[in-house]
Amino acid sequence: MKKSPLTSGMTDKFARSCRLILPAILLLGATAAAAQVGGAIGQIQNNSNSLVGQWRGVYQGITFTIVIQPNGQYSQLAQKGTLMTQQSGPYKLSAPNTIIFSVTNWQPKTQQIYHPTGTVGGYYTTERTGKPPGATDSYVFKGANTITLIDQMMHGSITLTRVQ
Repeated sequence: MKKSPLTSGMTDKFARSCRLILPAILLLGATAAAAQVGGAIGQIQNNSNSLVGQWRGVYQGITFTIVIQPNGQYSQLAQKGTLMTQQSGPYKLSAPNTIIFSVTNWQPKTQQIYHPTGTVGGYYTTERTGKPPGATDSYVFKGANTITLIDQMMHGSITLTRVQ
């Protein structure tokens, strides 16, 4: 019998990978707000470097899509095959080229966990998933439609391209 992705450990590996880079992606949100209002922190007044919009990048086979809104909110989706996570919340700039993302909503909030019993059989339980951590990231524009985010804690990076 073929193992379910939930029982093979893929879900845990996916979630661990997302935790490393998701905070970096969240960095885009705060920058977008400063870009739109010409904030003193970001000093980004050139519309070609605006972060408002939809961005996409791939890290370790996981596709990340983040939508930055001019109202200080972001939403982010991480997907690999049929596995997917989502998080959203506010963002703000804390220093030049640094952004802080806060998570106020996320999915999934529960997941099915398989508990084997003996050598044959088992049962599933529904368990809550914890709130993802927020993130503090630095960013570097590589052009009007390309940006690299660097997570300040894990030092991982991802390059994102504007798709809208």
